[in-house]
Amino acid sequence: MKEFSSKKLPFIKLPCPFCGAKNPNWTYHDSYSRYLVGFENNAPANHIIDITRIICSSCEHPHAILPEIIIPYSSYSLTFILSVLRDYYLKTKITDICEKYQISVSMIYAWKLLFIQHKKLWLGILEDIYHSSLEFLSTIPKFNTSNDLHCFFEQNGLSFLQGVTKTALSNSS
Repeated sequence: MKEFSSKKLPFIKLPCPFCGAKNPNWTYHDSYSRYLVGFENNAPANHIIDITRIICSSCEHPHAILPEIIIPYSSYSLTFILSVLRDYYLKTKITDICEKYQISVSMIYAWKLLFIQHKKLWLGILEDIYHSSLEFLSTIPKFNTSNDLHCFFEQNGLSFLQGVTKTALSNSS
């Protein structure tokens, strides 16, 4: 992930995803704490992390700087969800997955549906036909994660495995 320390904020050359300004002057806005569920030592692990928010000089809209493992509006890390899905596609029993990750059956199927939709967006409909979900999951750690996740966001307007619709996002501002 790129570093966004306060010293580097004036030099960030990213467009504003809200107003589209090409090179706004980004300044520190505030920070907040949030929960993040990961999977460590074969068990779910809860963390409290600090998230920095910056503000666009053009529209004054604040934006959270999220590490790649964080899915917006989700407490579960990307690696946690991908681990659940990998176990699912490896044909692990649903009850065993629920027990191992301490999640509900409905959560598994919601993530599976979202994953299938986003896999098609990532690979494209035609290429998706030729790649099994397990095959796709096994390639993810080999990707240049930062660049690939950024490209997915730019192309689709949402983060990989983010379940919030664009309508919900625009109504929350």
